Amino acid sequence: MRLAGVRAHVGTSGVARQRASRCVTAVPRNRASSVVSAAFHVLSSAKRTRTPTRDAVAGRRAVRVRASGSDSEATPGTAQREVSIGDGGLDETADGEDDEMLGDIEIPELPKHWMIHDSFLPTHGVGSASSLRGVFDTHHDDPRRTHEYRFVWDYWHVPGQYTLLRTPAGDYFPAADFQQLEFALQKYARAELGCAATTPIWLSCYVEGMRQELHADVPHGPWAFVLSLTNWETRTWSGGETLLLRPETLSYFSNFDSDAVVERGSLTETIEPKFNRLTVFDPRVPHGVPIVEGVRDPKKGRLVLHGWFREPAPFLAGVLAGDDDDDETASSLLSKQEKEDRKNLVFAALENEILPPLYGILGQLPRARGTVVCQVFIAPDGRVEKTKWSADSLVPVAAENATETRDAILGEIAATFLSLREETFPRSEGDSTLTVPFMFD
Repeated sequence: MRLAGVRAHVGTSGVARQRASRCVTAVPRNRASSVVSAAFHVLSSAKRTRTPTRDAVAGRRAVRVRASGSDSEATPGTAQREVSIGDGGLDETADGEDDEMLGDIEIPELPKHWMIHDSFLPTHGVGSASSLRGVFDTHHDDPRRTHEYRFVWDYWHVPGQYTLLRTPAGDYFPAADFQQLEFALQKYARAELGCAATTPIWLSCYVEGMRQELHADVPHGPWAFVLSLTNWETRTWSGGETLLLRPETLSYFSNFDSDAVVERGSLTETIEPKFNRLTVFDPRVPHGVPIVEGVRDPKKGRLVLHGWFREPAPFLAGVLAGDDDDDETASSLLSKQEKEDRKNLVFAALENEILPPLYGILGQLPRARGTVVCQVFIAPDGRVEKTKWSADSLVPVAAENATETRDAILGEIAATFLSLREETFPRSEGDSTLTVPFMFD
């Protein structure tokens, strides 16, 4: 079932799945289903506003959204604004009125449809970028040597769309290397994207004439990734970058400037597949790979690992998750059952107290599509110290007042967590982080 609003399975059923996997006594399937059905009912019956207005914001909190030097990557469209949400709704102001401020949050002016992480894998050791690259180079050390790994490649050719060599990475690399690769990707996905899994990972090689024309990968997952093993700095060929259409290109006439020179560089974003670079992007954005020209040797061509992050679900890290087992703290003295019970309290609060009223409010706000991931930082006394957006591809459906719509949606999410009572989350012996993904459709 698809809704014109928040897709509840990312929040409520995601919590149910997470709790089922974490509880000593698993949540029965029929209970999880009933939770999802209830969330769908609330959203489907919510009255939706046609156009973004200030009145669409639920005015029940006072939260200041501040402009600051964010530590996020410098990307066009990530400017921060100062906004306060109080009894009068959304108000862009720098003055603190008489409202009781719950805390400072940051809301980017525009979504961020791609993220780049250089030096993603360790440099050396099992599962490192060098180790994975070394496996490929060894298999291709002598073009006259015949062995099983020379015959695992699929020449994938869809006329006018795709031409490349590909093979399942899980079958190509030694088990120890591949397990470390999966661990690194899944650790990142849970903590930063709120995704519990990846699709099967592909290893692809591009030589002369190979390419991917523009396409989108919507059904696979909320985020796609490319992890490069290409010796980019020493290449002698052209092409092979990850090419994405810029958001302003997708709304071309809304941003049209009759005096501007329009060339490929102003219409697309080109990301070089540098060695050990992880590129994560919104797969709804049309993307491709420019034709590779000037290389026939597979060892010298474009070599990348790629797939999709999927199964959005809340993720808990830190002391409340039991991540301090090796530390000499009071938490390390708790039994395994006590830690599990405390962890379950976090997910129970999220499922039963926090998300249902939040979904009710979000269901009344102007329509948007995309994913936002909120990191909630929990102090030892159970208070929420701050929130942070670790991923954001949210785009309002109506172009008019799009910034205000984003402020309303993201402001409500952050305000919900910042306004929690101190006793909502259990006390602990250290800091914890709760990563909560929200998908809008």
